[in-house]
Amino acid sequence: MGDKGEVLISILDELIGEELKRFKFSLESIEKKYSCQHIPRGKLEHAQVTDIVSLLIDHYSDHTINVVKDALIHIKKRDLADQLQEKAETVLEEIHPKNRTTVCQESYKKEVKKKYGKTKDYNSLPGEWVDFDKRFTKLLILKRHPNLQEREYELQSMGHLKLRETYKNDEDLCLQVEDVFASDENGEIPSTIALQGPAGIGKTFTVNKIMFDWASNNIFQGKFDYVFHFNFRELNTISCNVSLIELISDRHSNLNLDEILARPEKILFLMDGFDEWKFPLDQDDSGLGKGECSKQPVAITVSRLLKRKIFSESTLLITTRPASLGTLEESVTLQRCAEILGFSADEIQEYVFNYFPDKEQAAQALNYIKENESVLTLCFVPVVCWIVCEVIKDSIERGEEITRNLKTITQVFVQFVRILLKYHGNKCPSDTIHKLGSLALAGVRKHQFLFQEEELEKLFSNHIQDASAFLDKILFKQNLSCRSAYHFLHLSIQELLAAMFCVSGMSDEERNNLLCEALDNSCFFNVVCFMFGLANKNTQALIPDSIVLPISVLRTQLENWMNKAMTSSSYDSYVLVLLHCLFEIQDEEFVRKVMEYQYTDHLALIAGYLNKHDCTVIKYCIEQCGEVRSLDLLLCILGEEEVKVLVEVLQKCRCFSMEASNLTNTTVQNFCQMLSTHPDKNCLYLDIALKKKQLNLFCQTYWHRDLIADVNVIERLNDSHLTDSCVDSLSSGLDEFSSSLVRLDLSNNFFTDSSVASFIQIMLKYTSLEIFKLEGNQFSLEGKRNLDVKEEMRRCGCRLSVVDDGPVVSVRSSNEEEHQECKRYLSLYI
Repeated sequence: MGDKGEVLISILDELIGEELKRFKFSLESIEKKYSCQHIPRGKLEHAQVTDIVSLLIDHYSDHTINVVKDALIHIKKRDLADQLQEKAETVLEEIHPKNRTTVCQESYKKEVKKKYGKTKDYNSLPGEWVDFDKRFTKLLILKRHPNLQEREYELQSMGHLKLRETYKNDEDLCLQVEDVFASDENGEIPSTIALQGPAGIGKTFTVNKIMFDWASNNIFQGKFDYVFHFNFRELNTISCNVSLIELISDRHSNLNLDEILARPEKILFLMDGFDEWKFPLDQDDSGLGKGECSKQPVAITVSRLLKRKIFSESTLLITTRPASLGTLEESVTLQRCAEILGFSADEIQEYVFNYFPDKEQAAQALNYIKENESVLTLCFVPVVCWIVCEVIKDSIERGEEITRNLKTITQVFVQFVRILLKYHGNKCPSDTIHKLGSLALAGVRKHQFLFQEEELEKLFSNHIQDASAFLDKILFKQNLSCRSAYHFLHLSIQELLAAMFCVSGMSDEERNNLLCEALDNSCFFNVVCFMFGLANKNTQALIPDSIVLPISVLRTQLENWMNKAMTSSSYDSYVLVLLHCLFEIQDEEFVRKVMEYQYTDHLALIAGYLNKHDCTVIKYCIEQCGEVRSLDLLLCILGEEEVKVLVEVLQKCRCFSMEASNLTNTTVQNFCQMLSTHPDKNCLYLDIALKKKQLNLFCQTYWHRDLIADVNVIERLNDSHLTDSCVDSLSSGLDEFSSSLVRLDLSNNFFTDSSVASFIQIMLKYTSLEIFKLEGNQFSLEGKRNLDVKEEMRRCGCRLSVVDDGPVVSVRSSNEEEHQECKRYLSLYI
C-alpha cells in the first residue's frame, strides 16, 4: 500500500462509528469533483479502514489525498483534514522530494496566474487591465441540448431567465466548470469535450477561468499536470511549419518537455474558438512525420491533435459557436457536448456588483436593468451586462443622469449589435445585416423564431458561418434522425434587425404598407417601436457603416403612422405602445406635436402592471407638453418606484387617478406635498388604516368642483400598527391640509387616552373635517367621553354625532335653512 496508504490509515483510524459511515457516504459526490473512477457503494459499505484505503488508492490514484481531505471537511472533521494536509506535505515529501517536474509545474502555474489574473475589456486602452475576478461570474452550463419545445418557449415568451432558473435548480441538467470532465452515468470519463455557445456568451472567459483556477490549485489538482490554452484565431496567423511541442514551448519557458511527452494523459488542451479556424480538418498528412515533435504546417499539426493522432491520451476541451459544431463533429469524436447558457438572474446581479466597486452605483445599474424587461432578458448574455455597466459607469463619471447615454431600448440593442460586428463578426460580409434583417422580418410576420438550415443555406449561399455572430444553432431529434435549426440570439435582436431592414432595405411604398399592416397586427409593434428608435440621430450614429433612410423622410412616415394609430379602433389597447414609440425617438418637438394633438385632453392607460420604465416613458411624454387635463391610471398597478417617478410630473395633470401600494413614508410625504401645491387642489380625502402590516396609498382625482383628491395613506409608522407615539408626527404631517381635510380614518389601531387631547385639537383645528373615525382603538369610557366635544364644536357652527358602536353618518337637519347655516358636520366614530 506504500507510504500514502500508511498516512491515510493513520488519519481514518481516528474516525469512529457513525463518522466512518458518513465519510464513506460523502465520497460519491466528491469523487465527481476530481473526475475519479467511481467506487461502488457495495464495496465500501462493510469495508474496514485498511480495505477502504486500498479502494481509495486503486480508484482515485493521484487524487486520493484531495478527495479524502474534502470528505473529512464535509463531515466536519476539519482537524483530521488539516492533519492529513500536514502529513501529505511533510511525510510524503520526505520520501518523494520535489523533482524538476514539480519545480517546473510551480513555475508554470505562477506564469499562468500572472497572465490570466488580469483581463481587458473590449474598450481597454493600452496598458489598461482589470482583475479577472472583477469580470468573471459563474455561468450556467447545460449538460445536454435543450429540446425543441424548450427553445421555442424561450424564444416566443422571451423567457430566457425563467428557463435558466429551471435549469439551474436541476443538478442532473447543469454542470459546474470543475465538473466538465466528470465521469458519465456509466462511469466513463470523457476525453474530448465540446463547449458550445453563441457570440458573447462567455466561452473564452470560461476557458480563461479554467486556466486561472487550475494555476491557483482550485481545480483539477492531480488530474492534470499541465493545462495549455490555444486560440484558433491566433493559430490561423502561423505561416511556418511547427510541431505541437514547439507550439507549447514557444509560449511558455522553463517547461519539462520530457515529462510532458512521457505523461500525455496528464495534459489538458483548451482549444478556444473553433468557429474561427480557417483550415479544413481533413488535411492530407500522408507521407509526413507522425510524432509530436514533427514540424508540419499549422493546419496539419492542429488537425492531428484534434483527431487524436498525436497526444492521443491527453484531454481536449474545444469551444465553438453552434453553427460550427457540425463541422467539428465530422472529423472529431466528441464524448460530451455541453452548452453555455450564460447568466441566471442571480448571476446578473453578481456580475453588476462585481463590476462596480461602489455598491450604490451597482444598485443604480441593477435597477436600470431590472426596470427594462427587454434589457433584463438579454442580460443573460455577459457582453450585454458589460455594455450596460460600461455606459452607466461613463455616465456616473461624467456626472450625468445615469441613463443619459443609454436612454432607450433601441440604443442598448444597437450597442450590442455594434459590439458583435466589431469583435465577433470579423467574417461578416457587408450585406450580412441586410440579409439577416430580411429573414428577421419574414420571421416576425409569420411568428417564426426557428429557421431551418435549408433556409439559411439558401440565403447565405451555403455560408451560414458568415452570420454566426447573430444566430444560435440547436440540434434536435426528429423522425429517428438528428436535425438542426437556427434562431436569433434573442427575440428583440430579431425585431431590431427587422426594423433596420425596414428603414434601410425597403422602398417608401413597402415601408408604408408595413406600417399600415402594423395597425392591425400586434406582432409588428416592437419592430415599429425600434423604427422610432432608429429615427433618432444619436442612435443612428452608433451603427457602424450603416445606410439608413434620411431621418426627415423616415420621421414623416412615422408621424403619419402615429396619427393613424391614434384614430384606430384598436387605439385604447395599445396607448402604452405608442408612448414607448415616442420615448424611443427622443425628439422633444416630435413628441410635443403628437402629445398636443391627441393626449392633452385625456390620457388613459389600460395596462395592468406598470413597471418603472413604463412610468419613465409616461413621465417623459407628459413633460414635453404643456398640460394634460386628465391622466387615468386607475386600472394600472403601481408600486413604490413607479409612484416616485410619476410624482415629478403630476403637477402637469389637472386631474389624475391612480392606485399604488407598499409605499415608504418618504414617498407618501412627497406625494402629499405635491397634492398640497397642486394648482387644482380643492379638497383632500385622506384615510389612514392598517392592512396586513403595511401601508398603501390610493389616490383618485375627479374633474369635479367639490372633490379633487381621494387619498388612502397606509404607512408603516411602526412594526405593525399606529400607537400614541405616532400622533405628534401625524398631526404635523396633516397641518398643511388643515383647511382641506374632509375625512380622517384612524380606526382599528392602538391609540389610548394619551392621544385624546391631540385628537380634540385636530377636530377643532381642521375646519373642513366632516368624518373622523377612531373606532377599534383602546380608549377607556372616560377617554371616549372626553372626545365628545359637542359644545366646542357647536361654538364653531358644527354638529357632532358620537356613537360607540356601529357605523354612523353625519347628522344633518331636514330643515334646508338650518342645513345652510351649518359650516361643517363632524361624525366621530369611536
